Amino acid sequence: MNRLVSMLVTSEMMEDGIVPLLFTGGACNIQGINGPIRNPGRDLLAQWLDQNSWSYFDPQIHSSTHGRDYVWGIDGPQEKKARELAKLRVYEITPTTIAAITILEIMDDMRCHRRSIIWFNKGNFFSPIGLGERDQLQQNTRLRTQVGEMVFQHLLAYINAGRQLRNELVSMLQHDHNAIFAYTLDEVKAAITAILSR
Repeated sequence: MNRLVSMLVTSEMMEDGIVPLLFTGGACNIQGINGPIRNPGRDLLAQWLDQNSWSYFDPQIHSSTHGRDYVWGIDGPQEKKARELAKLRVYEITPTTIAAITILEIMDDMRCHRRSIIWFNKGNFFSPIGLGERDQLQQNTRLRTQVGEMVFQHLLAYINAGRQLRNELVSMLQHDHNAIFAYTLDEVKAAITAILSR
């Protein structure tokens, strides 16, 4: 029986001097009905990286994958270090998180000429759980009545901000050779394979 070995590089391993080949960041802390939930989107990518024996650092540190939750004092500095030292970065952007921090990290990578894959997993739009896309929210008269006009306008501004962040990111980086845009996991795999095979 062939047993798959995890190629996950943890913060503790980073402290011991191990540097991952890839940094797999992006969407996390999806706001569900009962608060933040872990994003399973990168699990399929992690399984594929394990199959190919490519090491990676995943900053979505969680008890189900790392045996513990994120600790800022330990994981924050190691996350920054992994992002800077990895040969390649993969950023997952989903419709359910605003992605502001991820976009700042991507822009920092472009400033430093670091190769990065920007993966719009499930599309380049913003549709938070419970609110939907802008057109859905604008037509939700029941919610508008429940929360009042001021709160409703703040929710609408939130949706518009998420949409604008995505549009501006693509517009600003469309000609940057360090930015690779992908819209499916297969496109991400193909880009990783092409870059790491060089």
